[in-house]
Amino acid sequence: MKKVLLVDDDEVVHELINTTLSKYSGIFELVHAYDVKGAVAVLEREEISLIITDLVMPGGDGFQLLAQIHDKHGDIPCIVMTSYELPELQERLEGKALQIFKKPVMAQELAEAILRGLKTQPKKGGLGEFSVVGIVQLMETEGTTCRLDVHKSSDHRDINQCIERNCKEYRGCLYLVQGTIHDAVCGKLVGEEAALKLLSMEGVQVSSSLLDSKNLVRRVHKSNQNLLINAMIQKDHQCGEEEDQEPQQQKLLDEGIRLCERLEFAQAQKSLMAFVKDNRQNAQGWLWLSRAVTEPKKIKAALAEAYRLEPEDADVLEDVEKARLLGSAGATADLKVSRCPFCYAPLEPQATGCAFCKASLLTESSSLAKLDICAVEQRLIRQAVMRFERVLAAEVNPKILFYAGAAYLNLNDFDKALTYFDLLMPIIQVDSRHQKVANQVSQIVEHIAASQKMEERGQRPEVKKEKQIIDNQANKRTILVVEDSPTTRKVVKMTLQSGGFRVIEAVDGVEALSKLNDDRPDMVLLDIMLPKIDGYKILSILKKNGETKDIPVVMLTSKNGIIDKVKGHLSAASAYLTKPFKPAELISVVSSILDKNASSESAQG
Repeated sequence: MKKVLLVDDDEVVHELINTTLSKYSGIFELVHAYDVKGAVAVLEREEISLIITDLVMPGGDGFQLLAQIHDKHGDIPCIVMTSYELPELQERLEGKALQIFKKPVMAQELAEAILRGLKTQPKKGGLGEFSVVGIVQLMETEGTTCRLDVHKSSDHRDINQCIERNCKEYRGCLYLVQGTIHDAVCGKLVGEEAALKLLSMEGVQVSSSLLDSKNLVRRVHKSNQNLLINAMIQKDHQCGEEEDQEPQQQKLLDEGIRLCERLEFAQAQKSLMAFVKDNRQNAQGWLWLSRAVTEPKKIKAALAEAYRLEPEDADVLEDVEKARLLGSAGATADLKVSRCPFCYAPLEPQATGCAFCKASLLTESSSLAKLDICAVEQRLIRQAVMRFERVLAAEVNPKILFYAGAAYLNLNDFDKALTYFDLLMPIIQVDSRHQKVANQVSQIVEHIAASQKMEERGQRPEVKKEKQIIDNQANKRTILVVEDSPTTRKVVKMTLQSGGFRVIEAVDGVEALSKLNDDRPDMVLLDIMLPKIDGYKILSILKKNGETKDIPVVMLTSKNGIIDKVKGHLSAASAYLTKPFKPAELISVVSSILDKNASSESAQG
């Protein structure tokens, strides 16, 4: 069996690729290396047929590895995966890479590239990828007696299996006696018609086998030359139609998959049903259709077709198990189902969690308390995150933003969850249609705020400017939040934004004083325990400055001792909040103080 070497320092990439390519385990074996040194060691001890490599790794980069492969193993094709922009790499990788992929890589595209690369080393008895005409002319010159089997180049199963299963990828065969075509079979066509059909094909895989011509009935009586000329004429007529038809069919499948990834299953049904109507032997089409339809009978029917075509496909087997779980839950055949946004498993309409991936759907406040982080199938949720990020790279989609945040909440990553909810809030606040989602997000933020298990995850990653939502905040009251904990700061920010406030942030006392020079807030929320300058010192500085002494300050602290509260009051703070606090309590305190100040200023005016 051929071996494919995967070189990447990210273990998650290895796990995902290993899982998604498992259905090709009968064709090639995946060998793993996590750096350049490890890859070189594998190449020295094993016979590798193809290499997939990242460009940025410890112990030397992918360019060094490619150069070494080019010099010492020039016959091994290489596929490159990278997070860099591809146009900048084309020139440097010229002649060294079979294909270049931008991460994240679509599993099917990677699989097709691997299979193309492996075919650069023809199998025994195989004649490679040629036009059928070229092969026949070669056989005629050598006077060969044989059977030529013709199948699409994308099909990699044993040709005899294709014939037995009447696989759509199998095209037919030509019977040659001393180099002359005596008979042909192509689907339902036989004899001369079949020969003309096969001779007009290019870019196919052709393999030869021995032929006992004693009992062969001759059904083709024209010369090879005559057949070749007529085949070329027939090909010219068919070429235009095939070029238009195939891309259009592929477009239907791609559109259906794209809509499923956007969780728009009703729209996806139309494209996928149109695709399988004309491509009934395509297992992927039936698989994705089973994920889009909502009636249990239709789900099982589509999965049955996918299983019939690809009974060993890992994705098909996994989806069969998902459907079985729905049946064991007591769902009736007439009941329409919903879909798990993370793994596509069919769910009962009012389900609050998924029985397959064990994720919470966060559809109601009670489900937050039932989050079972240990039970969640992290592999499936991380795959969902990759899909969500692919969608969000192309558009700002509120539904996908919500479920991306929900995915990270199921992974117990509060910081990343808040990143997506933070992007979502400005969108749903200005549209009354999203009121239910806004309430859900508020409940989630309250849950995180009250949790005693928040972990510091570092600063929120930068978001591309074109994806940020620009909000008109000119008339909103401004709150400066001074808090060194990124997670707590995000919770406070989102809570205040949900209450209609504009928020500016500072991570320590020095940055807070700098922000006060640039912008005069209506209030300061000030943590007591801060690096560089503590909260009491900052409060003292504010109250001694004529320009900032009237700005109300609310102290935030995790301490709840009486001494701390007394110090807070003696330090002229307007209020004192102990963490963790309820978001509603924070909004109430802030609004009350600002309204009181506004009334006082109005009376003085």
